[in-house]
Parts: sequence; C-alpha cells; structure tokens
Amino acid sequence: MAESLTFAEYSPMTHGPEGIYRIGATAASQQGVIQEMARAFDHELSPTPDVDNLGQLIAKVGQAKELQENIGRVQEVLGTNEDAVSMARDWVERSGMLVPVERTFAEGNDRVHIQYGLGIITGGIRNWMNRRAEIALSQLPSHDVWFVAGNRSMKSVEGPDVEDGMSEAEYLREAILPKFEGTGIKTALVEVDSAVGDEVMSAGAEKIAAYSDLTNEDVSIVVVSNAGAWVQNTGQFRRALRNIQPEFDSNGNQLSVISDAFPLGTGVEPTITHQNPFSALGQIARNAQEFTRHL
Repeated sequence: MAESLTFAEYSPMTHGPEGIYRIGATAASQQGVIQEMARAFDHELSPTPDVDNLGQLIAKVGQAKELQENIGRVQEVLGTNEDAVSMARDWVERSGMLVPVERTFAEGNDRVHIQYGLGIITGGIRNWMNRRAEIALSQLPSHDVWFVAGNRSMKSVEGPDVEDGMSEAEYLREAILPKFEGTGIKTALVEVDSAVGDEVMSAGAEKIAAYSDLTNEDVSIVVVSNAGAWVQNTGQFRRALRNIQPEFDSNGNQLSVISDAFPLGTGVEPTITHQNPFSALGQIARNAQEFTRHL
C-alpha cells in the first residue's frame, strides 16, 4: 500500500487530495479514517475530497461547533457499548489528531527548518486558550505574541475563572494576558465584534497585515494552537491572510503551527484531562475539510 499518513504528517503541497483519504490507512485497514467514518454514517464521499461533500459529512458527524454537543448524535449511530468506543478511539488514534506538532502548515516541514516570527493565539474554549498560552510561554520566550478573539459568550462550566456571558476576548484580557507580564514577551490583543470564526480571523489578519509586510518573503508567522484543533485553527488564519495578500505563504514556508499533545479518553473522563472519542470525530471531519481548502 502507499505510504500511510496522519494529520501530523499530511502536507497539502506534497500529498495532495489523494493523501486526505489516506490519513489513518494501515496495512490492516486499507481505507483511511474519513472513508470508514463516511461508511459508518451512511455518507457517500466524492471520488476526491471536496469541501462541500465533506461539509455534508460534518453535518452527520459533528455539526455543532461545541464538540461536546455532538456526542449524542454520534452515539445514536455508533452506539455506546465497548465496540463503539473502541471504533471511535481507533479512528482518532490512526488519524494522529492528538499528537504534538511543530511544523509549517502547508509544506509540512518540521521544526528544524522553521524560523519563527510573530506568534498568534486565537480565541476558543477556555481550556484551549490556556493550553495555547502555556505553549507560547515555554516555546516563544523572545517573540511578540498577538491574541485575536471574538465575542462568543462563554459559560461558567468551561472553568472556575469563567463568568457566564464573558466573551473570549474578555477572558484573554483578564485571565490570559496577565500570565505574560514580566516575561519579556510583548503582547497585543485584537478584539473582534463577532463570534463567527472566519470573521474573527479576517479582522485579525487585517491588523497583522497593517503591522507586517506580508509581501516580504522573510515575514514568518506561527499559530500557537492545541491538539485536535490546530488544522482548522491555522488553516482558517492562513486563508484570511491570503485573502489580503494572495502571495503570502505561496511556498508554504511562512506560516507555521505549534500544538501540544492531549490524552485520548474513553468518554467517561473529564474533558479538561482527556479527549472524548465521540466528540473527536467531528473534528477529524473538519480537519479533512480544512486541508481540502488549501489544495
């Protein structure tokens, strides 16, 4: 069989559309996880990956943006017994979505080849924002880090330092930015009056384009993200930057991503410590769709 791939290894420039369907394929399982998930959820994939077709798969696997809200729908299809848990865990493990990465987004080169410039952290659920901040504090000690967030209304159940109704931008300003004081890392916060991911990214990209000359091939940006979400997170930001300057990252070496690892659970562990395998399936489909947007 052809070389097996995970999300951590996949490169739109190197592996192309055919590689997306190979993600998670093994000698024992000739099909990739996207193909197996599509069969389980009674979805007919297009012959080659297609944004709209994968969007239809997302609607069946994980339409809700808050991943935990998709668990019930997935369990209706797969069930809740040990076999269902094992199947979901197998897909997540084979996809490689929870392993750490430090690479260029489009060409897939590892950290040995990366020269970091401006660091970017975007909003998200409370745990994601905290994990991203910890990565920046440990791995970008001498860089400028910009925070970009919208006005999604957070819930107190997300964590002890979250008040019902506070926005992601407010949480970054009140709970995250103080962690950077006295570290030597220069920070800036871009607050966007929208809860739509693409709109938030576009507004952040406009600010960065005014700050950095995106036509300069030496300009380098790194998105600090987290396991599971890094493909969609970085991909959205890359599209926003290229809408402003189409030549940005045209060689695939100007935009990088750093992400942590995260343990895969069985569905009974707290979400702060483990990834629920059923909620992860929607993210697998979203990641496949996002990479497809960059082909």
